[in-house]
Amino acid sequence: MARFVLLRALNALITIWIAFTLAFVVLRVVPGDPVQIQLSRSGADNAELAPEKLAALRADLGLDEPVLVQYAEYALGLLRGDPGFSIRSHENVGSVVAAALPATLELAGVALALGLPVGVLLAVLATLIRGRWVGGLLKSTPLVGVSIPTFLIGLLLVHFVAFEWRLLPGIGGRGPAAVVLPAVTLAVPVATVVGQVLGRSLDATARQPFVRTLRAKGIGEGRIMFGHLLRNAGLPALTMTGMLIGGLVSGSVVVETVFSRHGMGKLIADAIIDKDTPVVLAVTVLGSALIVTVNLVVDLLYHYLDPRMRLSGGATRTRATLRGDYALT
Repeated sequence: MARFVLLRALNALITIWIAFTLAFVVLRVVPGDPVQIQLSRSGADNAELAPEKLAALRADLGLDEPVLVQYAEYALGLLRGDPGFSIRSHENVGSVVAAALPATLELAGVALALGLPVGVLLAVLATLIRGRWVGGLLKSTPLVGVSIPTFLIGLLLVHFVAFEWRLLPGIGGRGPAAVVLPAVTLAVPVATVVGQVLGRSLDATARQPFVRTLRAKGIGEGRIMFGHLLRNAGLPALTMTGMLIGGLVSGSVVVETVFSRHGMGKLIADAIIDKDTPVVLAVTVLGSALIVTVNLVVDLLYHYLDPRMRLSGGATRTRATLRGDYALT
């Protein structure tokens, strides 16, 4: 078990380093000069600035150093816990990220709390209600939800719920009511994906011989579902939930833009436009660390919930092979 955790931690560090490197390279390749972008935002005319002034500004930001030196300085700064200063706001990047992080965590947490139960409920009802038009409707609901873009869901909610019916605030705002619409927007893909994966897994597990044996003993469908099927069929949905948590952070970019919320999504979107390298790299590393941490927790839960991985020590049977087993059953 200790070896498994060590290997997973090493893979996590490699993943974070790759994400950091890709973000740095992309920002270097994308056209645009951060200094000129900030000067244009401030209304200054670049033609009026002497070359010495522009060079001094780049030197203050560390942009006059060779590319590899800049890469090393950014990497060492993050390792020391010193991400530097934002090119756009000239504030400490740690303070900028700390100010935006709570809003995104609140949004992702509420979306997960709404989406997971709805997805599980859809899958359970679709499995219990067999051979009826209601069951078919429940099974098709996740497919419809997955096919609708997130930004379209957000725009529809803003138009009807906020502007037409005036039930909830749609743009910006503070307090619990302002979180509802963006959280529902993010919860829809969570519910549909979990419902689709869990529903298929429940259907496959329900065809297993042990389920027929339970029915032959006179055990009710409800007891079979909640006492046996969910436990055996829930592992693929657990894996998907771990992936969705990372998707909630990346999905917040679109949702926070639609609803004008000031969170990590809005922060990273503005930082990319401004080529604010310190902010982009800090958010990238933070997001990557969150995703790999969640996946590590899911792996540990697999060891706890699935006896096959405990017996094999996790060396030869991974989550991918186990998902294949569930798909074939």
